[in-house]
Amino acid sequence: MDVRYKDYFQAYASTLSEPQLDGVLDVETTYFCDDEYNTNECARLVSVGIKRATCSVKEAYILEGEEFPKVGQYQIVLDWNKAPICIVKVTNIDVCPFGQVSREFAESEGEGDGTYEWWYKAHKDFFTKDCQSTYGIDFNDSTELVLVSFELVYK
Repeated sequence: MDVRYKDYFQAYASTLSEPQLDGVLDVETTYFCDDEYNTNECARLVSVGIKRATCSVKEAYILEGEEFPKVGQYQIVLDWNKAPICIVKVTNIDVCPFGQVSREFAESEGEGDGTYEWWYKAHKDFFTKDCQSTYGIDFNDSTELVLVSFELVYK
């Protein structure tokens, strides 16, 4: 991990008690979306506590050989320029077909107008294009997503 991210996390870690520090399992960096505007907007939404969840296509983790997020893991949220914006702690992980994602989860993503309908259309459009162009796989209501909920712990 880059020194500036270690320093940023250390600033947060210095606010924790010894037992809390012992509970730190893993720290990684993360960002949302694939364009400057949305990456920065999502980081902002996380930093003000509106965005409390995210999702990804399960098959993408497998194809890329990436580990799934873990409950208790800390994530340093980055903006488009890779600057740290805030830190979140993963509180829940679920796997669910896209067409069965709950209204509550979709709204906890906090994007767009905050509705399930906006979430569904935006995510269907994004994942359909991304799955085909990046992985050569089809995306539909049966495609499994990894649903990640988190809490803002530092900014």
